[in-house]
Amino acid sequence: MNSNSQVYSTLSDLVLSDQVYRDKADMLFKLISIMEDHDGLGSPGIFMMIRPRGFGLSLISQSIQNLVKIENDNDDSLNINTTPKIITTYQSKQNIINNQIQSSLSSKESEPAVQKAEAAEKVSPDTEESADTTDADSKNKEDTSILEDIKNYIEDLVSDKKKEESDDFSDQKSIDEINANASAQELMVTDEIDAIKTFYNVKKRPVLSLDFKHLRAKNPKEFTEGLLDILQEQFWINHIESHIDPYQTPKAYFDKLLNELNKKYPSIKISILIDNYDVPFMVASEFNHEQCEESVCAYLDMLNVIKYSNRTVKWCLISGHINFSLASETSEGLPLVYDLSSEPMFAALFGFTRDDIKEVYQNEITRFSENLKITPEKYLDMLEQCYGGFLFADNDEMYNPNCPKMFCPACIAHCMMNNGKLLPYSASGKYDFVKNALKNNPKNLSWLFGKDGQDPLFSDSVETDVKGKQLGSLLIQLGFATRTKVIINHSDAYVTWRYRFEFPNLDMKKTFAYISGEVTEQDLIKPLDVVIDSTSDYEEE
Repeated sequence: MNSNSQVYSTLSDLVLSDQVYRDKADMLFKLISIMEDHDGLGSPGIFMMIRPRGFGLSLISQSIQNLVKIENDNDDSLNINTTPKIITTYQSKQNIINNQIQSSLSSKESEPAVQKAEAAEKVSPDTEESADTTDADSKNKEDTSILEDIKNYIEDLVSDKKKEESDDFSDQKSIDEINANASAQELMVTDEIDAIKTFYNVKKRPVLSLDFKHLRAKNPKEFTEGLLDILQEQFWINHIESHIDPYQTPKAYFDKLLNELNKKYPSIKISILIDNYDVPFMVASEFNHEQCEESVCAYLDMLNVIKYSNRTVKWCLISGHINFSLASETSEGLPLVYDLSSEPMFAALFGFTRDDIKEVYQNEITRFSENLKITPEKYLDMLEQCYGGFLFADNDEMYNPNCPKMFCPACIAHCMMNNGKLLPYSASGKYDFVKNALKNNPKNLSWLFGKDGQDPLFSDSVETDVKGKQLGSLLIQLGFATRTKVIINHSDAYVTWRYRFEFPNLDMKKTFAYISGEVTEQDLIKPLDVVIDSTSDYEEE
């Protein structure tokens, strides 16, 4: 699948239109906050996020860029259009407070304004705004209590300010007026956004966004030229005059770009987003061994500039589908990268949960289930068999009992557009690197699937020449296998984690069979073999 396909366009429209993605605003804030708070001890914080194809990884990078990007040195306001759920919640709250305060001041001037504000929180649900707020709060509590924490944080700020102003007055009536004005005026949207920024430690920064998706090369010379072209484009985008020296290396040119950005924004460090960072490795893997090493070395040397740019760069987020080693014997590269791919707090950041699909595609699911004469819940069960089952954190009963199973959003979007047909949509993707790895390794993968006691292969990096257990890591990172069981053993000296891996769903199982040559292209137009419960509680009207 490519980003220009109808599936990805629809997924992009879906996410960016806030039908689903608005629910992930708090996780985005957490991600940015972690990167902002990191102390690199002399180097910028360098982070990595790996997800299979079709999970909207590039959309997350775009969202982060839209959220934090600063256009000029004096622009430090957060882009509120990217946080509609939080803003809507507090805008409704603000309107209720304003209306209640106006009516309360006209009826009972002697009643303390603090009690009025509390009463505003308890407005009868027969008003539309109150109902919306109640529904939003109920939904938020199911996912996370972070919005409640922000609300308390905002109210504490207002309370402190009211106290500061009231200290200057002894007249109770004046204090009541100050309280009313503070509640009505100080909880403006811009102030709320500032409070949210402070709560999460989210700062606006200049953003350098590199995307290697379209890098193509047949030899090291074209490879180097491709890297230089991508950097040259950033000079143009940032309105920096520059000319490529035919003898200039990508490392020197990247260093020049960061220095020029530092001159343009002297008072604030920049953030770097590198999407599809794994493409250069896959391109180089097509060369012979010596040419591959030469090309990878040039790429790692270029990335190495980030490590020594603490004066210019605050943090860097690297994203892709495969966890390649970012350091080698021939290049220092980026030896210390913080992999957030298995962090439990971000397990649901990419993809859809079952509830997401039920909410967004309610009409489609109802229609498709009626056609099949089954209940909507059973149709959701079928979708989960076909496109769900992805776990991106340990589903441990003690430490992480509620780890969500995620659905592939690209497959779900494609299925909904195709009249609910359950086909192996992932098989239309390009998996040349995996095909080559399968050719160069034993085809028997019984050691990987359905065996307890496995190492945490999902966190291991792979080389351009995949060997041994690296093949297992590659398949897990691309979504062909997922952890289904974790056993944690505690001893006096250490703790060990052991895993069991399985195919996450029928779509990925059929796709793997196709790229490994077990089925033909004709088999891909046949519906997936979904098991439907024979008992039916469907009632036809």
